[in-house]
Amino acid sequence: MIRTVKKAAAAVLAALSVFLFTSCGNDTSPVVMELDGVRVTSAMYHYWASSAKGQYIYSYEDVSNTDECWSGELKDGMTVAQYFDAVTLESVKSNLVAMKLFEDYGLKITQAEKKSVETYVSDLITEYADGSEKMMNTVLSEYGINTDILKSIYLDETKSTKVYDYLYGEGGKEALSDGDYEKYYSENYVRFQLIYINNAYQYVTDENGNNVTDDNGIYKTEPLDSAVKAEKDKKVAEVEKKLAEGEDFYTLYDEYSELKNYENGYYYAVNEAYGDEVFYKLTAAAQKAEIGESVKVETESGTCFILKLELVGGAWNDNANSDFFDGFTDTVKEAAYREKLRGYFDKITVDEEAIKEFSVAKVTPAYSF
Repeated sequence: MIRTVKKAAAAVLAALSVFLFTSCGNDTSPVVMELDGVRVTSAMYHYWASSAKGQYIYSYEDVSNTDECWSGELKDGMTVAQYFDAVTLESVKSNLVAMKLFEDYGLKITQAEKKSVETYVSDLITEYADGSEKMMNTVLSEYGINTDILKSIYLDETKSTKVYDYLYGEGGKEALSDGDYEKYYSENYVRFQLIYINNAYQYVTDENGNNVTDDNGIYKTEPLDSAVKAEKDKKVAEVEKKLAEGEDFYTLYDEYSELKNYENGYYYAVNEAYGDEVFYKLTAAAQKAEIGESVKVETESGTCFILKLELVGGAWNDNANSDFFDGFTDTVKEAAYREKLRGYFDKITVDEEAIKEFSVAKVTPAYSF
C-alpha cells in the first residue's frame, strides 16, 4: 500500500497546482500533446515528469527511486510506475486545458508578474549555478529544458492561478454557493464518535520522567509493558462484550475512552490524504458501517470502537468542527476545477509512444526547480 505522509501532497491535486505548460519560442522539440493549438512539447513533458518524480518520492513514505519500487505491483497487474505515470498524464492534460482556458477567457499576464518570474529565475541561477546562466542550462538539461523554458513554465503557473481565480475567486464566473459546499460535504464525508483505548504503546521517558524525542522532535514510543498491556486489553474486551450485549455506546464512551476531544464527533473525508494509516482505517470502517452501527478497529495506535453517526447539515461551516474542515472551501473549489478541466480531456491529442520515454521509472527526479 502506498501511504501519503503529507496531506498537502495528494498527488493529483498537488500536480494541478504545479504542472503547467505552454510553447516556448526557443523550444523546438516535438509536440507530444495538443488542444486546439495549445501544445506541450517533449522538452516540457520531460521536465514536468522529472518534477513529478521528485514530488512523488518526497511525498510518499514507501516510494524510492529504485527499479524494484517502480516495477512493484499495486493491484490488478498495475505497477507503481504505471500508476504514477497515469497521475502525471492526467496532471499534464489538466494544465493543458487550463492554458487553453486562459486564452479563451482573454486573461493577461501583467508586467509585474513577468518581472517577478525573471527575478526568481535569476535568483535560482545565483543559488544553483554561481550566477552562470550557461552552467544553469547544463543543470536544467538533465530535466529537458533551459532557463528560457523554465521562465515560460513559471509564467504558466501564474496563468493557471488566474484561470482558477477567474472561475472560483470572489465574484468569479463560476463561484461556488453554500449549496455546492454542502453537496460536496454530504457526498464525501463520514461522521463518527469513538471509544479509544491505547493498548499499543507508551512514550519513552528519561531518568527524570520527561518524554524523549527523536531527531525530528517527535516523541519516541515503545510497546506497553506486559502488565499495563494486560490491563488495557482487559478493558478492550469489556467494551466489546458490553457493546455486543447492547449497552449504550455513550455510557461506555464516558467510562472507557481515553480520548474525549470532540463532543460533536469526528468528520473525515473518504477521499482525503492523511498522514497516518489510522485515519484511513477509521474512515474506511465508518464508510462501510450503517448509521448507528458500532465497529471495532484495531490500529497501530491502539483499539478504537467507532459509532457511525448521521452527518449534520452545515457542519463544515460550524466553528465547533473547525479542526476537521481546515481548508475545506479551497478543497471543494479545487475539486470543481479538476472536474471542469477533465471535461475537455476527450479533445486532447496525445503522442502515447513519445511520452513513454518520460516514465517516472526513467527520468531524473527534480526537487529544486
